[in-house]
Amino acid sequence: MPYNRIVISSGHGLKIRGAHGILDEVDEARRVVEHLADELRLRGVDVVTYHDDVSTGQSENLERITDFHNSKARDLDISVHFNAYEQTSNPRGCEVLYVTQGALAGALSEAIASNGFIDRGPKKRTDLYVLNNTEMPCVLLEICFVDSEADADIYGETFHGICMAMADVLGGAMTGEELPPPTEEIPPPSYVVPRIDIEVEGDVIITVNGQQIT
Repeated sequence: MPYNRIVISSGHGLKIRGAHGILDEVDEARRVVEHLADELRLRGVDVVTYHDDVSTGQSENLERITDFHNSKARDLDISVHFNAYEQTSNPRGCEVLYVTQGALAGALSEAIASNGFIDRGPKKRTDLYVLNNTEMPCVLLEICFVDSEADADIYGETFHGICMAMADVLGGAMTGEELPPPTEEIPPPSYVVPRIDIEVEGDVIITVNGQQIT
């Protein structure tokens, strides 16, 4: 079921860094948030995004993010994160965490995985601050593992597709009529030869491109 109003935040913050490996969690979460928001707006969803550039401690960070969500009128809260375990060349996959939104979490995990990730599926978590304290339904996305070379490659190659697939779940798939019209090239103006009326008295020789016209 498409949502009308969504608040999306990136996990951690500018001064409270998250997981780091081949990918940086904070940097990439912010990219996903803004691109996903753009895709949802194309589908008519009212979206507000948030990134914490202020907090210097973990508790402050979690409270600031949650307070921002709760300050907005919305139907759904989304927190965007990236996972980590240990450096590997093997794929690890995506998952979506929830407390009450199991079906939505499963649909979003499947959507992310459709781009080539292992689908780790929906996982119920009752120990996470944001999931427990947002006043509206909330899901926490774990897009992929920052320390998996395979995941990082898939993520880099399919970034747009990942956001598109999630937007289709959250805002409804776009039909051809709803897609932004392609940019049309404006053809150059046709060259019009002006009509010239000339009246001449006496003998005149006219030369055009080396040819005499009598």
